[in-house]
Amino acid sequence: MGGRVGANGWMLFVVFLLSLLALVSADAYPYSTTYVPKPSSLPEKSEQQQTGINNCGTGSNQTSECQNLYINSATDFCLWGAPGPSVEGVGSAEREVVSYCTKSGRGTRLIPSGTLKSVHFVKTPHYVQVSGLGNFANLYFSSSGGGGELDPHGPDELGNPRGGLVFSNSFGKGLMQVHEWTSFMDDSSYCLRACPDSDMAYEYCKNIYDELGCNFNMPTGADQSGIFESCEGDDAEIVGVYTTNGTVSTFFESQTSTGVPVPSAKPAPATSQCSTFASSLLGGSIAHPFQSATLETALSLGSSSSYSSKQKPSSSSSSSSSSWWSSSSSTSSSSSSSSSSSSMSSDSSASAALGNTSPTSSYDTMATSRQSTDSMASTQSSSMPSLNLDSEGHAKRPFLIIPSTILVAALAAALCL
Repeated sequence: MGGRVGANGWMLFVVFLLSLLALVSADAYPYSTTYVPKPSSLPEKSEQQQTGINNCGTGSNQTSECQNLYINSATDFCLWGAPGPSVEGVGSAEREVVSYCTKSGRGTRLIPSGTLKSVHFVKTPHYVQVSGLGNFANLYFSSSGGGGELDPHGPDELGNPRGGLVFSNSFGKGLMQVHEWTSFMDDSSYCLRACPDSDMAYEYCKNIYDELGCNFNMPTGADQSGIFESCEGDDAEIVGVYTTNGTVSTFFESQTSTGVPVPSAKPAPATSQCSTFASSLLGGSIAHPFQSATLETALSLGSSSSYSSKQKPSSSSSSSSSSWWSSSSSTSSSSSSSSSSSSMSSDSSASAALGNTSPTSSYDTMATSRQSTDSMASTQSSSMPSLNLDSEGHAKRPFLIIPSTILVAALAAALCL
């Protein structure tokens, strides 16, 4: 006891230390698996109960069950669509949607020619985003089924769709997996944002406002059919966090059940260096689609295989399978599946574009009956900017301090053995 550490004491000290460090690692680096986006490296399936596949091969196939999505540039990206052959709402299809892409080469389905009516792609310091209008009856989404959110979490952390993987080469590190992303679709509009791994990835790709659509989650201003554009842009303000006279508050969807109105959407961030392009550039194929595939990460604080982005908090707002708006217009479902025969390289250097793709509509009335585990209006008196808050309005924990604290505690425990 008196300060002497025996062999058994040191052994227990090591076990204790390793156990605590494992707990810290599990909390600070929540991503258990990172995939190199090559056919030879991807598994057949990446999650339990997955209906599609991840080892999708090359080329394209309109009956493909591929659940890998790519967002590289204004002319090279994918969207989620229902597998067909019958049309359905996004909410009913969200666990099983498959990938439809503008380019052939990665084993996915192709977005049928003429489906996309506008494209706005934007690249910012913390994410890339694409949005616009389209006839998504061609992706088997119905006009009567309403829209919905697709995200990497879902009600069971298996994702919507289960096993859906997202990759991008837009961040200067080659083609790599993006763990945090969010997308909203209905039969006539879409938006998709992908956030490279960082300590702010979850904040910029937040997934807790699943009934409020593109305009609330990714405000971009009015959209216009026939505009195909690529821009650079500023980061958007963190969705759902509001600062008034130094007081920071966070809105949660569950508050609507008590009569709290949905706050106004944040203003659309500024864009610059915008350039337009012909819609015909959306077709074609990628000669070497996996050439730059890498395990690299854009995270500047961590290693190439571990990440510190915060996981989605558990709450009932993450498990909705209902629609987030009811579309007021119907669209034709007739369009042939065709693609350009010309070979076209990925426009990986294209800057970014954005556009408002959602109608101005109210939140789904089902929100009024939801039972929530969220805290109610989390209001803090603080002069700190909203970026220092996590998704539930709490101050972010400085995880780099924890290891030294654990070392001291572990050493003290061992010396007492």
